[in-house]
Amino acid sequence: MAASDDGFAATQSAGFDCAMSPVEALTAGFAAAQPLAVERMEAPLPQGRERLAARARQGFRVGELRLMVRFEEGSELTEMPPLYRLPNAPAWFRGMANLHGALTPVFDLSAFAGLPAGTPARQMLLVLAHGADAAGVVIDGMPQRLRFAPEQAAGTGTAPPGLAAQLRGAALVDGDQWFDLDCAALLDALEQALAG
Repeated sequence: MAASDDGFAATQSAGFDCAMSPVEALTAGFAAAQPLAVERMEAPLPQGRERLAARARQGFRVGELRLMVRFEEGSELTEMPPLYRLPNAPAWFRGMANLHGALTPVFDLSAFAGLPAGTPARQMLLVLAHGADAAGVVIDGMPQRLRFAPEQAAGTGTAPPGLAAQLRGAALVDGDQWFDLDCAALLDALEQALAG
């Protein structure tokens, strides 16, 4: 499978049908590109490219909040599936989704962080982590690929207090502040909050 410089596999060489919907193409392309991105980041890179490759992220919006995760921390992007609410669960726990025969918990990060309800947008499901650890978060619209240099780092002082402990840092990209989410810390915090 051939890969372009940014780590995405060429769709024709991967055998994908050109008649796919954009979501199917993105999901299939993301799943195919993920091992390549991990492999490229572990290989030695020429001086100057190493710092840039270490700062590639997948950015997404949750209301007015802009978050980003490492590519290897995401496992799937899909349209919102049917959700099954659990009795007495907090409002930020949206319910369980059946994804490929596996029950996956789905969370609303906006409500978890205590942000006011925003303007309704096209919601999608971004699945973080893999296997038994996988959990979905509701995002607004399609994610985007972000690249930033170390000098674009920013403080996390404006982050919502409900998410501050789950952030690695922040960066200014094209004039917008993006918060770098630590997925393992977030999923641990969600699990503890549900147990409490």
